[in-house]
Formats: sequence, C-alpha cells, structure tokens
Amino acid sequence: MLRLGIDVSGLHTDAVLMDENAAIVATAKVRTSPDMLSGIAEVLQAILRENKAWSSQIADVIIGTDYFENALREGKKLAKVCSIRIGQAKSMIPPLYGAPVRLQEAIGLSSCHVYGGHELDGSVSLRQLTRAEVERELRDLDAGQAEAFAITGTFSPVSHAHEIQVAEWVREICGEERPVALSHELGSIGFLERENATILNAALSKLTHDSLSGLRELLDRQKLAAEIFLTQSDGSLLTYESALRHPIRTFGARISDSFRGAALLTRMNDCIVVDVSREKVCVGVLEGGFPKESRRNQKLAGIRLNLQMPDTALIVRDGHEAVDDDLLDAVYHAIQRFQPRFEPLPIVFVGQESEALAAFFKYPWSEVVHPPAYPHASAIGACIAPVSGSVDRIYWLVEEGKREQIIEVAKAEAIQSAIQAGAVPETVFVQSAETIPLSYMPTRALRMRVKAIGQRR
Repeated sequence: MLRLGIDVSGLHTDAVLMDENAAIVATAKVRTSPDMLSGIAEVLQAILRENKAWSSQIADVIIGTDYFENALREGKKLAKVCSIRIGQAKSMIPPLYGAPVRLQEAIGLSSCHVYGGHELDGSVSLRQLTRAEVERELRDLDAGQAEAFAITGTFSPVSHAHEIQVAEWVREICGEERPVALSHELGSIGFLERENATILNAALSKLTHDSLSGLRELLDRQKLAAEIFLTQSDGSLLTYESALRHPIRTFGARISDSFRGAALLTRMNDCIVVDVSREKVCVGVLEGGFPKESRRNQKLAGIRLNLQMPDTALIVRDGHEAVDDDLLDAVYHAIQRFQPRFEPLPIVFVGQESEALAAFFKYPWSEVVHPPAYPHASAIGACIAPVSGSVDRIYWLVEEGKREQIIEVAKAEAIQSAIQAGAVPETVFVQSAETIPLSYMPTRALRMRVKAIGQRR
C-alpha cells in the first residue's frame, strides 16, 4: 500500500508518493491555488498521470499546510465570534487582549460571562451554572449575529462538564449549524492563552469548512478510497474530522513535517535542521526524531497561545534570494542557539531554496548535510507522520504518596489516546512525560504532560 503526502505552502503544492518501506515512488509540484483545494487536485492528477493503478493502492492522503495559520495572520475570511467565559469572577482583562486591532475587527469579537465552572480539585464552584443566565447573556449580546462560538471554563482541563453543557444550550438557543469551539479540547492550563486559542479556532471555522469540505469528493472523483489526514504541530496525524473541528492544531505543522522529513532523508534522529524557503529560514532541533517543543507560550499575530509548537528561530528574508554575509551570519547565530555546548549536532539543510545556502554555509565543528530530495522534505514528513496521543491536565492527589501512580495513570491515558486515534497498540510508546510543579497551588495538585506515539493501522 502507498501513502501520499501533500505539502501546501504559500507558493507551491508539493506531493510525494511513498511505499510501505518509506521509499519515494513519485513526486509532483504545482503552484498553490488561492482556494488550496484546486492546487491539491492538480498535484494529485499529476501523480496519477504517471500510473493510474496507484489510485487503488493509495491508503492514506496526508496534508501538511500553513494555509490556516497564514489566513489568521492576514485576517482574511474569518468568522465572527462570540466568546463565552464560565467562571466565578468577572475578569478585567478582555478576551484577545493585546491582539492587533485589524485582527480584532476581522473577528468582530463579542463576549459575555456566565457564573459556573469548577475548582482545582474538580468540584463544582459555589455559584451554579444556569440555562437562564446563558440565554439572557446571548440575547443581550444579540448573539444571532455570531457565526461561531468559543466557550472557555475555569479549570476545564480538570472538568469540562460545564463547557459541554453551555455548548448544548448554545446550540438549542442559536441553532445547530453554527460551530462551537471548547477550550478543553484545544489549550492547556493557562486560562487566557487557552481562551485565545479557542477564539482563534472558532474564527477559522468558516474558512476550514470552505477549504476542506470538498476534499472527500475530490478524492472520490479520482477513484481514491484513501483515508484523509492532516498533520498537526508536532508532526503527527490529525484526522480529517478533527481538522475540520480544530484547524488551529495545524499551526506549525509544515515546519514539523520538514524536520521529520529531514530525519528520514539523513537517518539522523538528533540534529539541527535548517528549512529554507524564499520568504524565510526556519531553524530548529530534532530530538529522537521529533521536533523539540517550545517550553514557552507561543505568540501568533501578537496573541499569546499555549499550543504545543516546535521550538524554532525564524529569519525573514523579505524576498531577497541572494545568499550574503548577513544571511549566513543570522543562520549561524540561530544554529548556535540550539547547539549543545560540548558535542555539536550535525546540521541538515532542507527546503525548496536550500541549495545555495547549504553550499555557502561553513561550520567547522560538525557535519553539514544537504540530502537528496531536499525540496520535498515537508511532503515526506507528512507521508511518514505517526499517530499521537497526549495528556496535559491537572491530577488531584487524593492521598499522599500516590505521585508515581498518577504518573502511570497519565501515561496510560496518553497511550490509550493514541490507540483510539488509530495507532497499532504494539507500536505505541511514551515519547515524553513531564511533571510540572504548581508552586502557586496546593501540593496535592500535580500537572502532567505526556505524549505517546505509534504507527497507524
């Protein structure tokens, strides 16, 4: 069986067909279309023109793209959003605080607060959640003008019951057809960053539907019965249905795909990767074959988010294609940020425009590699994307001495999450497990971040 990886950038749509041994069978590249889908159709036709029999052999079509991330940065085709906060105290900080005015106007954000939510231990807060209050707030806001809703509850990563309840009431009051984004499905512990991610996800709902809803029909016309996936920020698979609901998870996916592709092309699981395009150079590090995640909250279009994103250094080229001393110096310093102090990692150059930069770049302390098939690294990374499952939540230690048991519970939940997402149970392993102390919380609260990885069935 074959897998087709498609990388959709701002300039080109690149496709790579690979067999079960991760060998490249065919490649194709076209100009990216404004609607994304037309470019995918064109590159798919180019692949199948080489061999029509492949249509019955392609099991998976995996797409990596920064299309939605770029649309958000540009403030284009965004839905009007109504944000609903659930909590015990009204905050003086408004939703999307600090966001550029242009983006706030594009989203047309309206917001309200309803009493409810949960405490750190999962217990229900004192002031109860009521349907009457939700209905009154929506009526006062004239929420009928909203095209999507974003719901964020206090400590919803601990208990999300009130978010689900408010979502049900919103659908009853305002209609089933409008998308509802829930913060516990998207963000992590920090309330404002989680709320920001939820609002932006809701704002992308209209564009996501318009861009992806015809994808299944497109494959049917080409007589492909393949499963459809997108890649997400850690370079793992995101189901088609999840991508329609959670487009914000695709942020950072193209760079993660490129890094993963670099690992396959060089057979190096630990290295510095330099991805070069006409507009920018992106530098990061692979640890165990996966991009190192940023430990800091990310900023996108001036907005703080707590999404899991690859840790990268970005160098903007401003359309200048020439490799000069300034660019070489900037790349060198970006690489030094990620190099270990005593044992420098090899440096791998990939990306459409990497040939000239790799030829001029000199690094005396470690190997510089420019692998074959370097222009297709992102599409290759999409092709080999694994299935992942993750846990990021607060656990309440009911009894002292239960810390190790909680850690094992979190690991088991992450493994089960990967299996439910389609991973072969025998291939699933815990890639990372992190215990994060909450110094401002009671000692019986323990935050766990666990990620499990496995091969797709």
